[in-house]
Amino acid sequence: MLLSKDDIIGSISKVLKVSKKKININSGSENIESWDSLAQLTILSELDKKTKGKVFEIQEISTASSVKEIIKVLKKKKLFK
Repeated sequence: MLLSKDDIIGSISKVLKVSKKKININSGSENIESWDSLAQLTILSELDKKTKGKVFEIQEISTASSVKEIIKVLKKKKLFK
């Protein structure tokens, strides 16, 4: 399954328990207090479920700590629509 920006923001919103309206392309661990290392793993786990295990196959996804970085990595691996 290919992920959209809305899928990514929805997963992040769900994990961080933050309104989707408060998350945008520039959101990340630098500007959302609750986005810590544990939240990062949980976000990636949520995205992995949506792609049926393809996200955890991407090594560089572990360092993607913002919406923009996650999209960039997923585009590179052709998992973003």
